[in-house]
Amino acid sequence: MQTLPRALLLITALGAMSPSLAADCARLAKAASEHEGYIRPPLSFAVTGQGRLYFHTAPDAQCRSKTLFVIPGDELIAYSAVQGWFSVMYVNPKTGEDASGWVHAERLKARGRIGPEG
Repeated sequence: MQTLPRALLLITALGAMSPSLAADCARLAKAASEHEGYIRPPLSFAVTGQGRLYFHTAPDAQCRSKTLFVIPGDELIAYSAVQGWFSVMYVNPKTGEDASGWVHAERLKARGRIGPEG
């Protein structure tokens, strides 16, 4: 999986942002979209650890969703990365409904690529 480390190394711009920006999740999400490293093809990850892994509206601990989370064993699809965070999608296997957001990378274990290598 050569794409993953390269994607994580591409992103350094958010570390220099001011703390006041971190509290404004909408602005932080916009900034992240301008600096994220895209993962092509997307990667599949399993949620690890214990307890709920909450989704965030931006790659910042202050931007946590109060209700949207996954649990260990759930599978996520990662599309981009920003400094220890992945932009992911979860598809509920029972309902087919999906949810997207940012999650901490340390709670994820790579399972493989989704689609052909480009």
